[in-house]
Amino acid sequence: MVLFDNHTHSCYSVDSITPLDEAVDFAKRRGLGGICFSEHYDFDVPEGTLSYKFDPIEQQKAIDEMILQSGFNILKGVEVGMQPHCIDEMEELVSSYNFDSVIGSLHFIDGTDPFHGNYYIPYNYKEAYGHYLEVIDRCISGFDNFDILGHFDYIARYAPYPECSITYSEFGDQLDSILKRLAQNGKTFEINTKTYLNVNGRQPVLDPMLLIRFREFGGEFISFGSDAHEKERIGENFELFVPMIKSCGIRYSVHY
Repeated sequence: MVLFDNHTHSCYSVDSITPLDEAVDFAKRRGLGGICFSEHYDFDVPEGTLSYKFDPIEQQKAIDEMILQSGFNILKGVEVGMQPHCIDEMEELVSSYNFDSVIGSLHFIDGTDPFHGNYYIPYNYKEAYGHYLEVIDRCISGFDNFDILGHFDYIARYAPYPECSITYSEFGDQLDSILKRLAQNGKTFEINTKTYLNVNGRQPVLDPMLLIRFREFGGEFISFGSDAHEKERIGENFELFVPMIKSCGIRYSVHY
């Protein structure tokens, strides 16, 4: 299986300084089949948060030049920050530019940025994770113009709870709704390897039951994303998940 990094960031994302050429060179050395730069584009960010937007025309021009120089498979992507009240703006963005790949991700929720911790204060872990999944479901029920659902368990990365994984046994109802909607609409489920790193003694794991249920609902497509903001993480740990997806009946790792 030739692996492709569908979700990485370059200097066109506000939270990365990686030049395109360095990222491409590292992806080649890693032995990847290609790379997609899916830069952040979020609307209505919480007060005090950086502007998570970029110039798609500038990004796409630079990538076209990089393709000519490198001869590598490089794609032009965007990671759209989904929020239920921003769907019209999300649709306009995606319709206005010729992106190869669109990742839909939930970063900001209820006017907060979970990275800074305020989101979790009123909740226990089941409430915090469950509400996040419900908001994802609301977003993808109203927004169809995406290819890949990004990091469904992003909310577990920065949580203060000892319970750091989103499992089917605890969140089956919410997960079934999301997975069924993805499968029926031909969308791709992302394995985002950044979520499964050990950070401060917490290491979320991917529950294989999610992949099994996705397949049972008719889902066929998995994508790999490193969510790398520095070149050294491009393609990180992809090979660790290949046996899992095969054992769950998933036959296709795709890119767009």
